[in-house]
Amino acid sequence: METLVAAKLLVISGCAAIFFSSIMGALMAMPMQNPKLIASKTINFKQIGAAHIDWIMLGLMSASAGVLVTLFELTLWELVVWAMLFGAWANPLPYLWRGFGVNAFVFAGGILQRVTTAMGIISATAIIYAWGSIFYAIYTGPVAVFS
Repeated sequence: METLVAAKLLVISGCAAIFFSSIMGALMAMPMQNPKLIASKTINFKQIGAAHIDWIMLGLMSASAGVLVTLFELTLWELVVWAMLFGAWANPLPYLWRGFGVNAFVFAGGILQRVTTAMGIISATAIIYAWGSIFYAIYTGPVAVFS
């Protein structure tokens, strides 16, 4: 993928994740004004808050990856860019599911729990793969690596 195209995708996706998380934070503030809802065992606001923060952090991660792609004039394999984007958007989902009672960090239980746990594992693996590929491309220099 061309340098500028990859950088734009990563930066725009990162900014969109921060924007999405900002809206999510504002929407979370409304029900938190009701002490009965906060005390209920149905919704775990701490876990939803963790997803909110995670989307902000992963948005910053995506945008910084886009900056590195630009600064080092990297030409990456499309899979690297899409792995970073998938990982950044999918990795907070297990926290969101935990907010509604699904233990998405233990690969046991029903199908929903197993799918959400697998999604967390796959998205973390995608992020690690993408960062490893970016650092390898930086190490090898501004040539058409993985293209």
